[in-house]
Amino acid sequence: MQLPESVKKIIHTLEQAGHEAYAVGGCVRDTLLGKEPDDWDITTSAEPEEVKGLFNRTIDTGIKHGTVTVRLDGKSFEVTTYRIDGRYEDGRHPENVTFTKSLEEDLKRRDFTINAMAYNDRTGIVDLFGGESDLENKIIRCVGDPMERFSEDALRMMRAVRFAAKLGFSIEESTRKSITKLKDNLRKVSAERIQVELTKLITSDHPELLETLYETGLTSVFFPEWDTAMTCEQHSRHHCYTVGKHTIVVMQHVRPTKVMRLAAMLHDIGKPQVKRVDKKGIDHFQGHPQLSEVMAEDILKRLKYDNDTIRKVCLLVRYHDERPALNPASIRRCMRDMDVDFDELFELKRADNAGKSDYKREEKEAAVDKFEQLVEENRTAGNCTDKKQLAVNGGDLIRNGVEKGPVMGKIIDRLLDDVIEYPSENTKDKLLERAKKYSELAKMGKLFLSICVAFFCAGMFLTACGSQKIVYSQRKPGDLLSASSDASADATKSLDKVYIIEEKDKDDGKLTVMNVVSLREFRYPYNISTEFLNKYGDTESVDDFKPGMAVELDSSGRYGVLKRVRKSSLVWEWDKLKNFSFDTSLNMMKLRGQKYKYSDATLFMDGSNIIELKDLAPGVDEIRVIGYGKDIYSVTRTKSHGYLHLTDTGRFNNSLIQIGSYDASLVSNDKTFTLPTGTYAVTIANNGWGGTKKVKITKDVTTYLNLESMKGSGPKTCKLKFEIDVDGAKIYLDGKKVEKEKKMTVLYGAHSLSVKADGYDDWDRTLYVNSPSATISLDISDSKKSSSSSSGTNSTTNSGTSGTTDSSNKRHLPNQHYKRHHWHDVRKH
Repeated sequence: MQLPESVKKIIHTLEQAGHEAYAVGGCVRDTLLGKEPDDWDITTSAEPEEVKGLFNRTIDTGIKHGTVTVRLDGKSFEVTTYRIDGRYEDGRHPENVTFTKSLEEDLKRRDFTINAMAYNDRTGIVDLFGGESDLENKIIRCVGDPMERFSEDALRMMRAVRFAAKLGFSIEESTRKSITKLKDNLRKVSAERIQVELTKLITSDHPELLETLYETGLTSVFFPEWDTAMTCEQHSRHHCYTVGKHTIVVMQHVRPTKVMRLAAMLHDIGKPQVKRVDKKGIDHFQGHPQLSEVMAEDILKRLKYDNDTIRKVCLLVRYHDERPALNPASIRRCMRDMDVDFDELFELKRADNAGKSDYKREEKEAAVDKFEQLVEENRTAGNCTDKKQLAVNGGDLIRNGVEKGPVMGKIIDRLLDDVIEYPSENTKDKLLERAKKYSELAKMGKLFLSICVAFFCAGMFLTACGSQKIVYSQRKPGDLLSASSDASADATKSLDKVYIIEEKDKDDGKLTVMNVVSLREFRYPYNISTEFLNKYGDTESVDDFKPGMAVELDSSGRYGVLKRVRKSSLVWEWDKLKNFSFDTSLNMMKLRGQKYKYSDATLFMDGSNIIELKDLAPGVDEIRVIGYGKDIYSVTRTKSHGYLHLTDTGRFNNSLIQIGSYDASLVSNDKTFTLPTGTYAVTIANNGWGGTKKVKITKDVTTYLNLESMKGSGPKTCKLKFEIDVDGAKIYLDGKKVEKEKKMTVLYGAHSLSVKADGYDDWDRTLYVNSPSATISLDISDSKKSSSSSSGTNSTTNSGTSGTTDSSNKRHLPNQHYKRHHWHDVRKH
């Protein structure tokens, strides 16, 4: 084994002074493996002050733990005194260290056998724990008892996996089992130290050992999102691995740099959260790039990565699945909007494809190649994709009569849009002429502009304050779906100018639409000169055009800007529909008593977000439907739903709960109601307890209502009166006879109600009382009408549904069938 001359000099100097000295640790390990060590550490029997006395230039780098840095021949070498570590109270650092003259004592405190070897030219290799054998057999093994070593410093568990990844070794069984047992000790280790080991692991030649971190339970401590990814299946023609396995393959196909490996590791981390399974059992992950970016930022911040790394990684995650229209103008827009290193992005995209199934692999790879080709062509041509590359600046516009302020900024944005669409227009004269016209238009429409800005700001506020889960659309302009075969040739000819609005970006002045015939998506710019018209040709505000609406476009404006947007009269549109249903076996939707067909191309939306059919709640949500003939083109949810979940119901179980004007329902624990968004008065009562409370239902959010909290809020008694037209009929409440037509005070809650009369069977029911006053009217029906239950009933045997509520509606409750007649009770309030 050959030592560097500087190391030989240090060891020789220490030996000449009567001390022992050896090269130790990783430098010995790497040299035996034929690798060049990153640094050389020396261990010695000399104490720190003795070391400092032997060398001219020293630095007290870790004097408390016996380490002195010696500067020699322009290099630094750490020289550490033999030591015995004291107790590790915090699982990170020894409370104290004791210097010793025994090399064996020093070596046995080290983490792994391959790091516990020493060497000098006089003695040769000192290997007391089988490190050289473990090197030959490619094994990571603790020195002594692994439970003790990992209890001393929990980070050693991460280091074990990291060394296995760096060297391509396996972890010895008892060492591995000890990691699993002590994994929770890693919580004592700082995020910064964990980050260092994680980075070294994923940038090694074996990033797949990230799976070992999962198998031993270590990721559950500092990276639980990874555990979810490892178990998330991807049932799709595009995939053949779980999200975690796919991610590992992607990591293996990118360069071993920190940014690229982190981007690969996190590019799909949001998939488990957005996973949807369709009726055919196919998994979909719409919106996963956006959510993955958000989660990646949280994870990287949690692990204390630097801001520059976080920014670069998050951009790659955000755009890894970007699939723009592959034409020069569209790619120039990407170059303007995507502040990303395109070379790294294309590398990540190709690696992403490598981790998928063979389904359409050639087409996917060709799309990346074309994307890269167009970026390079635009770079080579020097085409303008940034404001700095415009032939004019703000000063030029001011000198040309454009007012300084927000409008000038919008004009510059519009000029950039123009030259991106038509690069040859990027000359000073042409842009100044164009800016002058835009300035004149802005002066004519300043009020309109201010309204637009105000609307956008309000939209930002509402979005920022919302807490519900958002599902993002993954579809991009230029995506092609399978066309419906039901439309006739005539319909195709007449409808080829009809588009469904998918997204309206008021901040950027862009309208994303889908053609109902070709099913292609397009993104058009609009500005203050664009006309927005209703189907009769009358002017409307841009605010009246919402996602899911059908429009006809005139894109003949200069430079591709929309000249006119008009609501289409070629299709039918039904709004505020609530009573609808689906027959998924036939792909049919029932609207207004008629059946209409939807297809895979039908857009289901909530605002600009793509949703699925199963997200709609018939009878609860309100929808807008666009179609032609019997074909449905789009379904947009205009009023959504949320959920009311009952908890702590013990006091009120099997009593009635009234939610707004909806029919009363029986209470049971953990019961959930699906309700339109809004605020409801909720009334509950039982055995003298109860009251009314206002509850707000928010979109896609579950609101929890603790019924125990309502036990004393409100009245507890009801003024109750009974009416009956049958002569001689006797009414009994809780076994006591009740006088007809006379008000009585009754406690809220359940009561037994009986009616007896000659010629009729006895009638027994449970009456639930939960309103301040009520009149119960009991009458009889002719036996000829008794072959079926009265309207509005649930079951002839459900005795718990009769009761009083604060509803003005008269409802027949479950009735009993008799030989000659049967009873009904009709409630008046």
